[in-house]
Amino acid sequence: MKYVVDTHSLVWYFTKDKRLSNRVKSILQESEDGRNELIIPTIVLLEAVDICEKKKISFDIDKLFSFIEAKDNFQISDVDFPLVKELVRIGRGLDLHDRIILATGKLFNGIILTRDSKLKKFTKVIW
Repeated sequence: MKYVVDTHSLVWYFTKDKRLSNRVKSILQESEDGRNELIIPTIVLLEAVDICEKKKISFDIDKLFSFIEAKDNFQISDVDFPLVKELVRIGRGLDLHDRIILATGKLFNGIILTRDSKLKKFTKVIW
């Protein structure tokens, strides 16, 4: 199965935050174990850097990067021309970063792991 992770889901899983839903935690654990493909949009990594630098949540960004790089089934999705075209097709009903995550989900045919209720209006999500 393919899943697209949003920022809260990734950071909360990495930091073992209790706010992460049990369902998403289980899916991410399965992904970590190699049983699912996890797509990580570049915007999610940029938001994680911002969270870390602003000390909203305390964690080591380099350790997060090492964690991601160590997994063969974790794929980073860049912002490229096909993604931008998909983002335009989606329209303006969401913030730019949410549109990038949604477009990534559509391009990879993946289910989005998010608590963001706005995304639920556009695609299947799991929280």
